[in-house]
Amino acid sequence: MNHFHAKAEWIDGAWRALVRYSHKADYWPVMNGDRPAGYPSRAEAEIAALRAQEKHMNGTIRGFGEKADAARANAERLFRPGRKPVVVERA
Repeated sequence: MNHFHAKAEWIDGAWRALVRYSHKADYWPVMNGDRPAGYPSRAEAEIAALRAQEKHMNGTIRGFGEKADAARANAERLFRPGRKPVVVERA
């Protein structure tokens, strides 16, 4: 229900850091390359989960896959006051 959550669970012989994002229903593991990262203690796993959550929340704001700044710059080019609109061609 649109909540963030970070936790640690004992999975496959190691502590795993898991993060739930508000726009996704499931918990996602903190990854180490292409595999879920394992930690020797629960506290280390919880700290890693909280850091991953913070990194996500303070990350770049995106709109439909591209940075929000790029979308604004494109709009500014189209609607410049007193100038001809720029013709945009899609490839």
